[in-house]
Amino acid sequence: MLSANFSREKINELKEFNWRSFKDENLKRAFLRAVIVIGDSGMPEGNKVLRWKQLKESMNTMYTTSKINLRNKKLSLDPNITGIFQSSRNYSYLSTIWKLWRDNSGKKIRKLFPEYIELSNYAVKGYDFADYGEYSRSSFEVDDLPEQLDEIYSKLKPLYKLLHNYVRHKLRQVYGLSETEGVLPAHIMGDLWAQQWHNIFEDIKPYKNNTLLDVTPKMKEKNLTPKDLFLIAEEFYTSLGLDPLPESFWNNSLIEKPNDGREVNCHASAWDFYDGKDFRIKMCTKVSMNDMFTIHHEMGHIQYYMSYKDQPFHFKEGANPGFHEALGDLMTLSVMTPSHLHKIGLIDQLEDNKEQDINFLLFSALRNIAFAPFSLAVEKWRWNVFANKTTPDRYNFDWWKLRCDYQGIVPPVDRTEEDFDPGSKYHIAAGIPYDRYFVSLILTFQFHDALCKVSNHKGPLHKCDIYQSKEAGYRLRKMMEKGSSESWNKVLYEFTGGKTDKMDPTAILEYFRPLHEWLIEQNLPEQEWNCEQYLDYETKMVKGYMANKAYRDSFFTFGLKLIFLYCFCMIFYF
Repeated sequence: MLSANFSREKINELKEFNWRSFKDENLKRAFLRAVIVIGDSGMPEGNKVLRWKQLKESMNTMYTTSKINLRNKKLSLDPNITGIFQSSRNYSYLSTIWKLWRDNSGKKIRKLFPEYIELSNYAVKGYDFADYGEYSRSSFEVDDLPEQLDEIYSKLKPLYKLLHNYVRHKLRQVYGLSETEGVLPAHIMGDLWAQQWHNIFEDIKPYKNNTLLDVTPKMKEKNLTPKDLFLIAEEFYTSLGLDPLPESFWNNSLIEKPNDGREVNCHASAWDFYDGKDFRIKMCTKVSMNDMFTIHHEMGHIQYYMSYKDQPFHFKEGANPGFHEALGDLMTLSVMTPSHLHKIGLIDQLEDNKEQDINFLLFSALRNIAFAPFSLAVEKWRWNVFANKTTPDRYNFDWWKLRCDYQGIVPPVDRTEEDFDPGSKYHIAAGIPYDRYFVSLILTFQFHDALCKVSNHKGPLHKCDIYQSKEAGYRLRKMMEKGSSESWNKVLYEFTGGKTDKMDPTAILEYFRPLHEWLIEQNLPEQEWNCEQYLDYETKMVKGYMANKAYRDSFFTFGLKLIFLYCFCMIFYF
């Protein structure tokens, strides 16, 4: 309670100044950062704000406790439902689970959501923002963020369309999908939300005889422990000239699942306790290549915390909301290269194999390129709802319009306004902005390109490893030390060596250029997405993939063949 009173007191003091009109940009930024850091705790007192906080808590609880009933069994999201989508290739079974999850999560949240939106906008009026969407975008300190992100995606879209086309072609062979449809049904992408597609890689792999690199067996052969993986990650950072982890990190972090019966949330996370010396990671580590990559990612957050520890409290953040995630992901781009794994003794012999390169790049694109339009569609929907461009009577309709327009994805079954599919995604139910994930994706590759150049890397960008480059470490430290004390545009300009102060997809396109060229060489027939035929503007119904006429016709033709075969057999029987 004291914290909330203190925060409101500080917000009232800030409002005594017309800080938005300050000529001094640094002073203006200091005021804005203070507003952002105070955040929800500075909202005005009263029944409306109290109700708003209750709604947020209720929706979050409803989501996290959601389960589905299937064949007299209760299935939770993790590990049950996510595991099913990763491994099952049963079209109708996946469709059933897909619908059940949405019936038991988003649909229940729907009745609370309009009031939550109304009170969200009310809560930020005291901060002088037009709506909550504008408030959440303020961390980026630009007025045209939606336009900037759309411009970036327009440059990524040709590669995404090629990827989508290849995946659709391959999945037709798995599921017998309609040959006349350009869109894909959302439930067969290996993921409950069709946000990343890497779980279907083995079904669509270009070169079946080349497996993805996995050094997990080598780790086990060497009898590595979870702590060994943390030491390997620490050595990666110190090889760049960055600081070793303090003793308190090793004493206070949780790096293995407790065996004393305690229940813990095993989702990996990094923690800054804001005292300049206590930094921790919580992770139930297993000895595997994937966990080693995750450790490098989380330790990137720790290095960022340690670097800006001497900044004032309101500047102890990334330069913009995408910087932190980008820094962690940046490190995995180096660590996953065969050359790096060879250097640290987890690969015995290096081979130059073009087919393996294409397999690797396709797998990475299914994670990264496929994610780009999803992340943008999610946040576009949120912004439109807060701005009242998407009203409650078209929540679901507009959600699927964006999903189809950006992703070429449609639901497997019919959807109406009684459904609330956005609420089946945690970030919608919990009110967490999603733009940062799109931004971090672009920045990850932009950072990687800049550090590879300063490290004098020669060759394809996807083979670059910045390990042991003191020049890269120096450039990193200079960026991280600033926290959010300077405009992210200025920080990015310095980090890229004066190349640009804007987010730019050139680096991610260069990284995937060999795959892009390979996809073009496949010369697969292209088909338009035809989203409009799935959208009924009068009833606000979104037609499911199975309900589409072209798909029905393909099944009708198949059915006729079965009838003919049956009749033919009966003639001979009699």
